[in-house]
Amino acid sequence: MPVYPPSVTIEGQTYAFHRILKDDFFSLNILYKNQANEGYVLKLSDFRFLLGWVFRPVAGWISRREYAIYRMVSDIPGIPALGPRYGKRGYFHRFIEGKTLHEIERRIVKQFHVLVGDPALANYDKSLAPDFFDQLLGIIQELHRRRIFYADLNKRGNIICSTEGKPYLIDFQICLRIPVRQGWLGAIIEKIFQRLIREDIYHLYKHKDTFQPQFMTEQEGQLAQRSNINRRYRQFLWQPYIVLKRLIYPHGSNETIWYKWKMEKDQSPKMP
Repeated sequence: MPVYPPSVTIEGQTYAFHRILKDDFFSLNILYKNQANEGYVLKLSDFRFLLGWVFRPVAGWISRREYAIYRMVSDIPGIPALGPRYGKRGYFHRFIEGKTLHEIERRIVKQFHVLVGDPALANYDKSLAPDFFDQLLGIIQELHRRRIFYADLNKRGNIICSTEGKPYLIDFQICLRIPVRQGWLGAIIEKIFQRLIREDIYHLYKHKDTFQPQFMTEQEGQLAQRSNINRRYRQFLWQPYIVLKRLIYPHGSNETIWYKWKMEKDQSPKMP
C-alpha cells in the first residue's frame, strides 16, 4: 500500500499524484500536479531501509526541524515556495520545472562520450547561463546572512536549473541554524560558523569549475580548493561511512529499495 495520498487539496485546488521524484534512504519525494500543470512536491521523511519504521518518531522530528528551517528561508528568491505540513513526517513545497545539476551532468557526460569517447571532456555546460553560479552564490549568501549553514551543497541533485535558467535550492534536511551568542562562547561559535560558510562556498565553486571552468576567476579557483577541515571530514568521517555502507549494501540502497530520480533508474546490475 502506498504511504502517500492519491490526491491532495492545497489552497482550494486539487493536485493529483503525478510521479515519484526520489526514493532514497531518508525520504520519499512525490510530485502532485493540478489541471493547470502546476505542481507541489510532498517530502516525507522516512528511514527507508530494513526496520526503518522503528525510527519513524525520529523521522518526524527531522521533518519538523527541516520545516522550521524552511520557514526561515522560504521568502528568498531561488527557494521554492513552502506549502503546508502533511501529517507528522511530511510537508509540501512548490515544484520547479527544470533539471538538477546531477541530471545535466549525466546528459553532457553521455553526450561527450558518444561524440568523442572521452567523458572527461564534459567539463562545462552551455545550457547554464554565464551568471548561473553568481545567482546561486547570492542565494547561499542570503542563507548565511540568516545564520543558516546549508551543509549539503556537494549534492548536485539539490541544485535545480529551472526552465527559465534560474538556480533553485532544495532539501534543507541537514541544514544548521547557527545562533548568535555573546562573550567568549559567541566568539568561538562565530569562528566555527565562518569555517562552515567556507565549506558551502567551496562546494559552490567546485560545481562551477566542473560546469563552467571558462568563467572561473583566479580567486574562485582558490576558493574551490579543499580546506583542511574538509580533508579531515572526508578522511575520518565520510570515507569510513562509505566503506561501512558498501559492506552492508555493495550497490547502495537499491538492494533494499528502488532509487529513482526523475524516473531514471540506477544503472546497478542488481537493479530490478
